[in-house]
Amino acid sequence: MTTEIILGAGILPALKQFVMATKLHPILVNFTSALVPVSVASDFLGRFCARESFRSTGWWTLFYATMITPFTAITGWLFWMPDDNGAHGMAIHKWLGSALAVLLFGLFAWRLQIYRQAQSPTGAYFLFGAIFIAALVYQGYLGGTQVFSGM
Repeated sequence: MTTEIILGAGILPALKQFVMATKLHPILVNFTSALVPVSVASDFLGRFCARESFRSTGWWTLFYATMITPFTAITGWLFWMPDDNGAHGMAIHKWLGSALAVLLFGLFAWRLQIYRQAQSPTGAYFLFGAIFIAALVYQGYLGGTQVFSGM
């Protein structure tokens, strides 16, 4: 019923038009793709250099990434173009991006627990963070290939 109200009111088409006109998805992507690696790298430096300032940077950059990434994923779905349907790798890009947006909340919950205990992240956290970043890079590569392949 709610979807019918939203669609009936024209909100979804208007939102899609706004996202397309402003190219909001490619803008928001840059936040996610920068903040997550900075977070993991800062936590790594904080642990091995014993610097609280690096750990604080790791915490806050992950916090901001987690706040903005759902909007990145939503605008990605709204930014989906008809020619993306048959494009090599775009289905992977869409679903991997959606999965990463959800998994980021898990990484954030893990980091929140570490933050509340005033500890440094563990090797397992760094391993998961590295895998997450690798998936993020691959997902971004697929999207970038679609955008820049026609140039």
